[in-house]
Amino acid sequence: MRTAFLNELLILLREHKDIFVITADMGFSIFEEVQKEFPEQFLNTGVTEQSSIGIATGLALSGYTVYFYAQAPFATMRCFEQVRLDVAYQNINVKIIGTASGFSSNQLGVSHFSMEDIALMRLLPNLTIFSPGDPLESAWATKAAYKIPGPVYIRITKNGNPIIHDTKKTFEIGKGIEIAKGSDFTLLVSGSLLPMAKQVIDNLANKKIVGTLISLPVVKPIDKEIILKAAKETRYLFTLEEHSIIGGLGSAVAEILAESDSSVFFRRFGVPDKFTSITGSPQYLLDYNGLSQEKIVKKIIGYLS
Repeated sequence: MRTAFLNELLILLREHKDIFVITADMGFSIFEEVQKEFPEQFLNTGVTEQSSIGIATGLALSGYTVYFYAQAPFATMRCFEQVRLDVAYQNINVKIIGTASGFSSNQLGVSHFSMEDIALMRLLPNLTIFSPGDPLESAWATKAAYKIPGPVYIRITKNGNPIIHDTKKTFEIGKGIEIAKGSDFTLLVSGSLLPMAKQVIDNLANKKIVGTLISLPVVKPIDKEIILKAAKETRYLFTLEEHSIIGGLGSAVAEILAESDSSVFFRRFGVPDKFTSITGSPQYLLDYNGLSQEKIVKKIIGYLS
């Protein structure tokens, strides 16, 4: 997803002279082409995320559309006050890109895990939140963010996610995407676990349990219509995300259901309300938190039976 973001960012820079890119010591080889081709529209501020938001704010107030790129926990948690007051309150054109989200920084420990970023960003008025699940969603979110006249948060992972969607698929802000159709249950997914969600759907289909799969790359504003429609069409509704079960996609869906007359059976699959104090591969950490394909399949079968 990171490469898809960078490729789309380069396209935008070539088309629009009002874009400015800031990174908090995330240069390395990632931004070499940006820095070489657009030296007057690029700044590496170093490990100063809070100050970077202030710089981004000043540039945005001067007429730029700013893309600020940093690791997800530091782009959101470390500088929450700056994002809240400088960016969201003033409703300005700063697009925050939180990379290495979830367990992407698997060997660096809890300081680099981001299980709370969407929960924090959902609190802020004026802020649009993207959580893409494949390279096509990532590229679309990057382009769509430019057209939004206000603050945006885009949560991406490192590279490795396969393309799930048809390349001709069109996306809309605030609209979910139905990937598979079934009548036994619905699985709503947002972000990096989209490939796992597709595997879960395929695995269960082989067991004659046919589910609907809906991707929600926009967490705010969320697609209430598609959620309530799914709650009416299937008796079981589940959410899946690489984020805390508190405050993310699961909470957003629960809030919608709580204010409706739906009687659908609902459960959230996400990171439990506890710190992950170990390190390992991303897959190991997901499995440790109950988020493997096999465990999700087993849980869904248990609920349906």
